[in-house]
Amino acid sequence: MVALLVVVAFYALGTGFDFFFRFLYVLLLVTGVGFAWAWLNLRGIDVRVSRDANRGRVGGYLAGQVSVVNRTGMPKSWLEVAEATGPSANTSGRGLALAREQVRSWSIRTYLTKRGVYRSGQVRLVSQDPFGLFRLRRNFLDRHPYIVFPALEPLPNLDARFAGLPGDGRATRHWDQITTDVASIRSYAEGDSMRRIHWPYTARMNELMVKEFDMGLSAEAWVLLDMHHTSHYGAASDDVNNTEELSVSVAASIIDRLMDQTMPVGLAANGDQEHIYRPDSSPEQRGRLMETLSEVRAYGQRPLQDFIFAVSAHLNQYNALTVVTASVETQWVASLSDLRRQGVGVAVVLVDRSSFGSPTDVSAPMEELSANLIPTYIVRRGNELDQALQKPVREIPQSWVIRAALGDVAGGSK
Repeated sequence: MVALLVVVAFYALGTGFDFFFRFLYVLLLVTGVGFAWAWLNLRGIDVRVSRDANRGRVGGYLAGQVSVVNRTGMPKSWLEVAEATGPSANTSGRGLALAREQVRSWSIRTYLTKRGVYRSGQVRLVSQDPFGLFRLRRNFLDRHPYIVFPALEPLPNLDARFAGLPGDGRATRHWDQITTDVASIRSYAEGDSMRRIHWPYTARMNELMVKEFDMGLSAEAWVLLDMHHTSHYGAASDDVNNTEELSVSVAASIIDRLMDQTMPVGLAANGDQEHIYRPDSSPEQRGRLMETLSEVRAYGQRPLQDFIFAVSAHLNQYNALTVVTASVETQWVASLSDLRRQGVGVAVVLVDRSSFGSPTDVSAPMEELSANLIPTYIVRRGNELDQALQKPVREIPQSWVIRAALGDVAGGSK
């Protein structure tokens, strides 16, 4: 429109013809009326948003209501209302017209595509003139915060190794086998819980002795989510389908399954902020962990191997640690191997970045993990998570286990 005005004005002034001057006046009049219409349409309007809940989950909907109030004596038309922020920020809005002092309300169902903690949002009101020349916008604050939890997948066949139980491909059989049967008595070691001290035996041996259980109810599970900034791939081109979002979903699904079995679960994540939550089985813990997973981002600065070392101070031989990572590095495997030798049950879920288009894959850490006898699971984009976590992708050869055990015995006898 501006270009047309310039051209007509140029011809009018250059030729002096009345036709071009009249045409210019009409264009200026249409432009002025169009802008005034669009601008006045936004005056005296109020937009209110209410929601039926303050939390939802990726893949679900959050219901609510939008009300648009015309506080003026002038009718409004050519209006459009849409969310300007949040998981539905890029969706098209709803067109409407308002009579004088009219209130229009309608129900909304926001499809939740992205996890996050949305502390406040904005609703965008767009006004357009009848000639289609101007689209003016005005944003209204949505003061109702809400949380979008990460996507969950049911894991009825989750391998028992994630709970520190023996893995034999029959995970569901083990959940009911968790007992507090004492398997043996041994000397106290630094880091052992005082609750495990066997006081009668301690008095007899004149030193602190602790109970070892086959599979104790006091066993605890940890999920360590690697959110180092170099560990992930794909977020720059797709903020929904990338290794970061899949890793968070994997961690959330494992936590959800373990807590469904009343197992105490803790979380550690080295993201934009570092989080370490000690294991607990309470409903408050579940909410705390899910909210953390909703907000954590892969901007972490502490490398995975250093973070594992920091978390190891909270672990003992009654713990099971699951590491979820998309890292293609191998330095961190040694840290897990050390934990395994200390009696900590260790498992790793590798999120294969090559399934998101990365030129690199997880073969290097996979080989290193296999060599260190650490159960490893590979999750790829589009794969069914329950199937991927049923058993390790490569069962550790029995000969390796025997050889490693003989090596430990030989090393201990020296």
